[in-house]
Amino acid sequence: MTAPDGTRTRIYLLQFGTAALTDALFEEFAAAAAPTHALAGAELEAFDDGFPVRARVDDVDALPSSHGKEQNRHAYLGAGDVLALVAQDRAGGARDVPFRQTVVLQSQLLR
Repeated sequence: MTAPDGTRTRIYLLQFGTAALTDALFEEFAAAAAPTHALAGAELEAFDDGFPVRARVDDVDALPSSHGKEQNRHAYLGAGDVLALVAQDRAGGARDVPFRQTVVLQSQLLR
């Protein structure tokens, strides 16, 4: 989906046989000091330390990260047996607020 300002959003949902497998994969992404799996074109990876704790949704693990050459941001979400990837990019930079709102709304849907 592409917004009028050129922000492109993609959401990928992967369902596994057990929540334990989803948890293990999520932990692999969360265990490092920086994201371990970059989006294509992302040169610089960093966790979004400014993501408000109050905005997080109960029972959904969120791992927002990424600023890259293509100005993209992404978040991994884990809920039960589903692992989700929310990715946004925009020429000139994917903005904080729309990205964080998308992550929160998708988290609420997964709950």
